[in-house]
Amino acid sequence: MARTNLSLGNLYRAVSGSARTSQAVSLGGLSGATNNSSLLGFATDAVTVTVPTYTYIVESTTENAQFSFTSTGSLFYSKVQQVTNNYTCSFSNANFSPGTRTYSTGPTVVPLTPASIAASTYSEASSVLTMQYADGYNLAATNYGVPTTKTLYAVDVYNTINQPDFCLLFGTKVTTASGTELNVEDLVVGDRIKAWVPAGLPDESQDAESENLDWRFYMLEESDGQSQDVVVSDITFNFASGYYELNGGLIKATGTHPLWVYDVEINKYHFKTIQDIVIGDKVVTYTDADGLVEVEVTDIGIINQDIEIVTINVENADVYLANGVISHNKGTTTQPYIPSSGLRMYLDPSKASSFPGGTLPATGTPTTDWLDLSGYGTGVRPAGVSNAAGFSGGNPSYNAGASRKEKYFVGSSNSFWYKDDTTNINGGYTNFNASEMTVIAWVRLPSHLSTGYYQIMGKKAVPPSTRLWGLFLRSTDGAGTYAIHESILQYNSTFTALSTNTWYMISYTAKLNGTNVGYIDKTASGTISNGSLDYQTFAAIQIGGEQNAYTLTSHLGPVLFYNRQLTSTEIGQVYDYFSPSYK
Repeated sequence: MARTNLSLGNLYRAVSGSARTSQAVSLGGLSGATNNSSLLGFATDAVTVTVPTYTYIVESTTENAQFSFTSTGSLFYSKVQQVTNNYTCSFSNANFSPGTRTYSTGPTVVPLTPASIAASTYSEASSVLTMQYADGYNLAATNYGVPTTKTLYAVDVYNTINQPDFCLLFGTKVTTASGTELNVEDLVVGDRIKAWVPAGLPDESQDAESENLDWRFYMLEESDGQSQDVVVSDITFNFASGYYELNGGLIKATGTHPLWVYDVEINKYHFKTIQDIVIGDKVVTYTDADGLVEVEVTDIGIINQDIEIVTINVENADVYLANGVISHNKGTTTQPYIPSSGLRMYLDPSKASSFPGGTLPATGTPTTDWLDLSGYGTGVRPAGVSNAAGFSGGNPSYNAGASRKEKYFVGSSNSFWYKDDTTNINGGYTNFNASEMTVIAWVRLPSHLSTGYYQIMGKKAVPPSTRLWGLFLRSTDGAGTYAIHESILQYNSTFTALSTNTWYMISYTAKLNGTNVGYIDKTASGTISNGSLDYQTFAAIQIGGEQNAYTLTSHLGPVLFYNRQLTSTEIGQVYDYFSPSYK
């Protein structure tokens, strides 16, 4: 054990915590000691400081720091270890506070708690922790009087920059640019980590009014791209009550964390949330040694457990490797986005990818298909184009917009879009056959519609004859009062006054043995019990009218179809995504 400077004068300070005094001191005079106690009984050979593992610590949680001692004398723990003044454990500002120390025959534990912090960047919320042990007695002990420092970040969970969704579990591995493997929770802002970025991937922060496709709907026939290093620009901690686990631990993350996947349902590569991955999909991994490797998903576990989670944001690309799996981050702001789960058709007249050749058509009457952006091949065809299914009608004209960014089609008598199984526009209509669904359409009335029914979307037998189902905008008085109407249930929502030359998002959610709900913008306009009705009949889809009937002679913007019933919150998400352009 350390023997240097083992004197009674210094021992008095070590035991009492006071400054040294000139008073006479004896071993027997030290409380609890005896006249025959050895000076070595109060000695230790080494001090080990252990700072918190995590750099970012969430508000309202506690992380422990500790001092440990090696080769201690028989009286060290009872007499020297428990003296508060022998320790320094402090922060450079008020973002953290050390709590009451606890002692055992082993380490001295100091609980550290983040304080509530105001809105700030994480660099402004940092504190420098300084830990040091000096008792005035064990001067020769290893690490005696040596300050140990670490910068910690107090994370205010009520001021997080991201919602707790695109998140990884603690323990997920990332690889730094130098090849070092770290747990994701141990990253710090500025770290360079490895990534593999799909070719042409749109930036996460592009304007919602951009003609380019959102990254969530970007797809490739082949998994083309390149490896590069990215810089950690932000880190957020939070909590979740459960997570998904692929192949027994290949990766663990919350449900909406997106991975680069070969999707067996659409035979394309794209970012897919873990909650939407199915058995048979192939998760794509990358290492410098092996390059790209596709791992078939054979097992998907859903674990209900309270966990700590980490969201990281990286630049200059938005992609990084988590356990080697190509992952997308969420970004520095909570941007509106379209929910992807269950989306089976996404028609958007403002996106160049909605049209053959990847260019927006000129204002006029196009004769090309209106392509689906969801990847499920459910684009639609203008009725004026010849086909083998017996449909006939006109082609809605296209308008590229003027001072506003909205782009839309103009309906006229007997003009509509259709999707059948005979003409087979990039796939049939089977994705519309579901026991629950959501239909969403943006509509603007240049003038009030005459009293009657105007089809938003419907199903009809092939060749076109009996209507099997239809969702309509019903004009009740020809002067501005409207209702959402479902033909089978003869449902009318609460009658609503709509203004001309104003875009409205009209939505209808339906579910077998559930409650159907109509919405105008974000507001529910009425409900009806579905009963035993479902919508699984195989039939052609028609949008904006029927052959020779019910033409929606108004302006038609984006149209979406889900094979599930969206919640009111999700309806609001869709509205928030499109409203910058259409509202």
